[in-house]
Amino acid sequence: MATFRKALTDYFPRESLKRSHAQHEVPPAGVFLREVVAICDSVTHCARHFARKKDGSLTKDGSDSYHAILTSSFAVMMSHFEIYQRQQFAEFINYLDFIKTVDDTQLAKGLEKQGCELSIIRLLAGRGDPREPGQIIADALTGWHDPTKVNTLYSLVFRDLSFFSNEYCRELSLMWQIRHSIVHTGGVITREDCMKHSQLQGYQDRQLRFDEGFIVAVARRFHIMLQKSLAPIKVQVRNSLVTTVTEGEDLDDWTNVICGYTSPRASWFK
Repeated sequence: MATFRKALTDYFPRESLKRSHAQHEVPPAGVFLREVVAICDSVTHCARHFARKKDGSLTKDGSDSYHAILTSSFAVMMSHFEIYQRQQFAEFINYLDFIKTVDDTQLAKGLEKQGCELSIIRLLAGRGDPREPGQIIADALTGWHDPTKVNTLYSLVFRDLSFFSNEYCRELSLMWQIRHSIVHTGGVITREDCMKHSQLQGYQDRQLRFDEGFIVAVARRFHIMLQKSLAPIKVQVRNSLVTTVTEGEDLDDWTNVICGYTSPRASWFK
């Protein structure tokens, strides 16, 4: 006799779940920022219902509940960011015929050097699903938690550009380290982990506890970083499309499909 009366999958039946690889009319950055705003709105909604003192500050129970929501929400936001990075890279690969920034031979050699190995099982897993080559390649790559490695991958397509600036690399490295502490060490910054980022020095053996403004601060950073990082790529993509887009097609529409960005909180780009 089974120990548990219900299987875990009974709590998320397949028939009730939507497919995650559905084609989006919104560019990858827009999809990601929409998720970011939805997470922030969910946290804000929950916070309104947590127990508070007369002065408006959270009670002990309210603070504990808020802490649980914040840490899990931040981890989910970072998982969406990882997906974004892969999907954006996949879009660049899929549209190479149009933007013509690198030839296929150079790209293939660069991808192999970065450890891209397309196994038969990975190819078989994509059957029956409308997956473009870029998505299969992006999913076969590793290093999406390392902004320096991400820069290297993106430079395979845009050789003269660094996607993330040095400042953004430091900021993202901190975010990924915080996420690591939440997911792998119960929210405790270990002595080893605090040595991996200069801003965490002195945090050894401390339990993470975020202020109320933390998740929105992270969300606004993502808006600004993507806007600044995509701007020079949009210029290069648009210039490349001039020679490939047929008469009557809108260059800006094509550019936005590949590397545009939108958000329900447009003010967060400022």
